[in-house]
Amino acid sequence: MKNSFTLVTLYIAAFVGYAGFSLLFPVMPLYAAELGATIGQVGLIVAANSYMTAILLIPMGMLCDKFGRHKLLIGGLAVFAAVPLLYPLASNPAQLTLVRAIHGLGAAAFLPAAIALVIDLTPEAKRGEAIGWYTASLQLGLMAGPITGGFLLGHFGFDAVFFTCSAISLIALAFAFSRLRTISHPPPAEATCARSWHWLSSVLIFVGMLTQLLVAIGSGTISSYIPLYGREFGITEAGAGAIITALYGSSAILRAPAGKLADRVNKGQLIIGGLGITVIAVALVAVFHSLFPLIMVAVLFGVGMGIAMPASLALVAELAPARARGLAMAMGTAFFQIGFALGATAMGGVAGASDFETMFFACAASIAFGLLVLIGLMRVRSKQRDKELL
Repeated sequence: MKNSFTLVTLYIAAFVGYAGFSLLFPVMPLYAAELGATIGQVGLIVAANSYMTAILLIPMGMLCDKFGRHKLLIGGLAVFAAVPLLYPLASNPAQLTLVRAIHGLGAAAFLPAAIALVIDLTPEAKRGEAIGWYTASLQLGLMAGPITGGFLLGHFGFDAVFFTCSAISLIALAFAFSRLRTISHPPPAEATCARSWHWLSSVLIFVGMLTQLLVAIGSGTISSYIPLYGREFGITEAGAGAIITALYGSSAILRAPAGKLADRVNKGQLIIGGLGITVIAVALVAVFHSLFPLIMVAVLFGVGMGIAMPASLALVAELAPARARGLAMAMGTAFFQIGFALGATAMGGVAGASDFETMFFACAASIAFGLLVLIGLMRVRSKQRDKELL
């Protein structure tokens, strides 16, 4: 594949950057509770990062298309490295929420720039596979972080986690910056003009975006509340990290094969199958109350996530014009961040009003309803295509 060395650089940067970022997954709910946050506030604190990312992603994607991918990629990694040093300075839930929101700025800059570069450097026939490898790298980072963060918290305390998070992100920044010269710099695209927005009218674009949101509702709910849920059954911080690691690890393993498959078969079928698996997995979280079964359920969710996500991203990339790829990837990622935030906040409200078991069942029902909507949209598109052929 052309530009393979550059692609590997992007894969490594994604892995290292998100390994540092995901150290906080099993730690942040417990740190928020340590500062006096209620269950509802815990959800808001965890989600503040995702809300800020979702708000900024589309503007960042447009900047990425206009001024080039590289500045935003490096800037995002710089924020990842600097912000963790602010967490120990927070003394109450409001301050912690603010720091989480600032952390979201880094993701908003990094994510659309990195994946747009991957698409720019990949032939159309292999984009699904390349997206699969990129998201696999990111997921492997998300896999490595939680179990490491749980271990560090259990043995060395909160500050050790925050300083390690900063150090790992600094490594990603140094690596990406040192390799920047190997990346060809295409001229910045012109600002997206009105006539180039027609691609947003496609039903399948919305299918791809909504898939991101639904998967994220499930992953946001599990990642945010497994540490507190597990405490009720004697699961340690490291155990909670292992559950989250199992989720992202199984997803990472499937990303590249699923992306390659998405280049060859119907992407809609992969999306439906993957989302169906996530519905079953989230419901099963409410059924099991010990470490090993919850790890197995997390693996099942990761399988569904690993199947659905590359197909949805490839679908959006296929329909978006070249000069709007940064925007298109930003929109898809924004839907994911909104879903993650909704999983943390809305489902936290359900847990606060009832219990965690009810929350996980409600989450599964929400994803199932969204899946039915997607199936309906795909049928509408199929009928439209049949009419066009007549």
